[in-house]
Amino acid sequence: MSTPDEVLDRAKGRKGPSASKLLGREIKTWWILIMRPIEDYLIERRVHPNILTVTSLIVSAIAGLLFHLGWIFIAGIILLAGSNFDMLDGRVARAQGLSSEYGAFFDSCLDRFAEILIYLGLLSYFHGTLFSYAIFLILGATTMVSYTRARAESLGVDCEVGMMQRTERIVYLGAFSVFNLFGNLITSALGLRPGDYLLKLALAIILIFSSYTAIERMIHVTKRLKERESRRTKEAGDEMPREG
Repeated sequence: MSTPDEVLDRAKGRKGPSASKLLGREIKTWWILIMRPIEDYLIERRVHPNILTVTSLIVSAIAGLLFHLGWIFIAGIILLAGSNFDMLDGRVARAQGLSSEYGAFFDSCLDRFAEILIYLGLLSYFHGTLFSYAIFLILGATTMVSYTRARAESLGVDCEVGMMQRTERIVYLGAFSVFNLFGNLITSALGLRPGDYLLKLALAIILIFSSYTAIERMIHVTKRLKERESRRTKEAGDEMPREG
């Protein structure tokens, strides 16, 4: 399936959405096309991309507060809706010619704060349970996912690999939080105690695959760095004068 020009024209490096085993390229492409009218409106109104970035942070803070209050269903809707701001800020910046290293750095930093606020709300909700430890481990794993990419890119190594990146984490957490309500209703109808099983399943998936992604990136970068060092050693050996 070829990627439509409407997706490529404002994409970073004119590349189509990256695919993973947990969230296919077709789904990402389809969603970008759905959001295109809103994207065009923001560009026409000359909305600064930093406003969208800050809005994404505010929405994440609201979602975290809703998780803290136990309003899981609404938190999931807010989370999914707010994820669009994170997608739109870069595309709007490129369309307006405002893309910059500062903007990319600002966006990445606020993304980390946004996730911390979301998981802080979940940590409060699951306080005193086994899942509070799971959320702590998720924060550690997601930090490593971000760090390995940042460190790799500082060394000049591309590191856009991994099945559980930020987009996947937000989509899975948001979608499972929405369906969590229906899961609780079904368990109640069966005479069981509602236990937020779908939300817990989402957290387990995020923990397992975020940890896997962090390790996958470490292996990927290590391999690339060793290959680069091997090439440099070979080139240095080729350049050494030979004795006749």
